[in-house]
Amino acid sequence: MTQMIQTMKLGALATLLAAATFAADATEKKRFSETYEFNRDGNVAIENINGDITITGWDRDEISLEYTVTADSKKDLERVKVEVNHSKSSFDVEVDINSKKGWFGWGGSSGEVEFELKVPNSVSLKTIESVNGDLALEGISGDVKADTVNGRIKISGSKGDVTADTVNGDIEIRMQRMSDGQRIKGDSVNGDIEVYAPEDSSFSLRTETVNGDLSNDFGIEIDEGKYVGADMDGEYNGGGAKLVFDTVNGDIDLKKD
Repeated sequence: MTQMIQTMKLGALATLLAAATFAADATEKKRFSETYEFNRDGNVAIENINGDITITGWDRDEISLEYTVTADSKKDLERVKVEVNHSKSSFDVEVDINSKKGWFGWGGSSGEVEFELKVPNSVSLKTIESVNGDLALEGISGDVKADTVNGRIKISGSKGDVTADTVNGDIEIRMQRMSDGQRIKGDSVNGDIEVYAPEDSSFSLRTETVNGDLSNDFGIEIDEGKYVGADMDGEYNGGGAKLVFDTVNGDIDLKKD
């Protein structure tokens, strides 16, 4: 009996390995790369469905766009459409998977698009969205708006207004500079929020969590709820920038950078 069980285990393992190899071989990819002239004060928007988006600021008057489309079959690969509309002041990218679904939404097409962009560091990222994917935005001095449903958001080197929203994922915001009237806002349902601010900053702060802990390096008082939740509201250096952070299930930490 023991020998029979061992043989069955080996057979099952061989079947799994064969299936994994087949799945790897069945994956189809398509790559794209292009450079576009672009103004330093332009607006950039990306609307993705499945896949990560990475955007880095650089000191050039142009946008470098690279993306990779991945699907389970050639037919699914052909269904994924990436539309790029651009001028020297506006750059919009939109993904359409064109999913063919059966009864009750089953049997939809596969498709994922991973984006990597380099953009002039003073542009505004007016809408960077992915339903299922992480967002990493670095070195952008203009305004930044980032949204995802299932994914992590990381924003670093920012000098403008920042809005970051996710349902299932953590948020990390690292501000390079804060100024009067600047707005930094982060919301997550299931995830932690971690914010780094320069030590010489001045700001007003409002934070709230339902199930989680609050902390800060700036001496702002934390008000623990009687039964659930906690608030962290106050000013530092007389106020200035406006910081608002909320999460339902997660911690919020404000740290000196």
